[in-house]
Amino acid sequence: MSIRKFLQQKESDLTPIKVCVIGCGRFGGMIIYQIQHIPGMEVSVICDLNIQKAISVARQAGIAEFNLKINNSVNKINSSISKNEVSIVDDAKLAVSSDVDVVVEATGNPLSGANNALDAIQNQKHVTMVTVETDVLIGPELAKLAFENDVVYSLAYGDQPALIEEMYDWAKSLGFDVIAAGKGTKHLDSYRFETPDNAYKRYGYTQKEFKKSDLNPKMYNSFLDGTKSAIEMCAVSNMTGLVPDVPGMHFPPASISDLPNLLIPEYDGGLLQHDNGVVEVISCLNSDGSEIKDSLRWGVFVIISIDNSYILEYMNDYGVIMNPSKKYAAIYRPYHFVGMETPITISKSVLYHESTGVSETRVADVAAVAKKNLNRGGILDGEGGYTTYGSLYKAEDFDKNRLVPIGLVDQVKLIRDVTKNTPITLDDIELPESNKLFNMRKKSLIND
Repeated sequence: MSIRKFLQQKESDLTPIKVCVIGCGRFGGMIIYQIQHIPGMEVSVICDLNIQKAISVARQAGIAEFNLKINNSVNKINSSISKNEVSIVDDAKLAVSSDVDVVVEATGNPLSGANNALDAIQNQKHVTMVTVETDVLIGPELAKLAFENDVVYSLAYGDQPALIEEMYDWAKSLGFDVIAAGKGTKHLDSYRFETPDNAYKRYGYTQKEFKKSDLNPKMYNSFLDGTKSAIEMCAVSNMTGLVPDVPGMHFPPASISDLPNLLIPEYDGGLLQHDNGVVEVISCLNSDGSEIKDSLRWGVFVIISIDNSYILEYMNDYGVIMNPSKKYAAIYRPYHFVGMETPITISKSVLYHESTGVSETRVADVAAVAKKNLNRGGILDGEGGYTTYGSLYKAEDFDKNRLVPIGLVDQVKLIRDVTKNTPITLDDIELPESNKLFNMRKKSLIND
């Protein structure tokens, strides 16, 4: 049965998929807005530490005021669900224990993401993980736990990792070699060392627009300093087995038409040292900061090849962008709709018991790297902050050098000086054994 027909049937039977969304940032809000237009699916619980923010998002989504109920117990939430009311809660443990079918984790906080996913899975709820930071730390462990509980753990369709995995799966299923896979972004090498103070300007907003939209400067700085791209490509690595070509990836400036010329092996005139498949991010900015015409800032791509001249010739005839030798082709999607597409994951979890992207093993990891000279005794501030940025490494190199995941360095104390642009190691920090996320991570690595 198609998703469309399944949802129509759910609507007709008055048995809609009941969704809990945890986190009312832009991504979570987009999911809530979109679900209001989907037959056979409804938001039953909206959870945020800020109750007023949750209410505001619900109102903006068009949910009637009389249909919103602030609840503080599972029984009250379930009573509201039975009346087709929308529960507003600030306690995620209550939310994931209620009579919902799917929990969407969209807090953006690695520890919260881990706790909420674990609680949801143990309560036999399907989990759609928006917080990719959590996935790159313990994704394989969460996927294993979900399987044991007969539920689906998945990354979110509409976010770039799941879309890239879909393109990779399409290509491999057809017998193509995947040379590279990745996304576009706005990047300059100097951005790695920038702070949240001017994130709005680099992203393309005025300060007034940034404040009006209630955007998180630290989060948006992580989009620009390379950290978020590294985290997303780490998820792609762990889903596909593709590796970073070099530590930190290349981040080359490129237009769409540049892709099959640039992201191919060096022996064929390209940039890549590996020919077994890599993850990569391209920039929509030239090195001087000028914008590249026909860039892929919001999109995703795969570079493919196949040992069959007949197939390659016909790909070229059908207008596929290829390099001059017609050996490599670029397949791309120029946009992603972020949270608006996530209901696809929600539907597939229930209908097909299938994910739209799941990390099966640890192939890569995102190391915390110093943004400036850091002094012993200083406190690190994690992703998108003033002290560190994230850089992608192969897992074996990460472990050999005793590197520290970017997701574990928020409010962590340095016990040694670290020079600018140097990865932080386990020997540089004070990471107590009581750190819950660190212990989850250790358990995940042991089980792996």
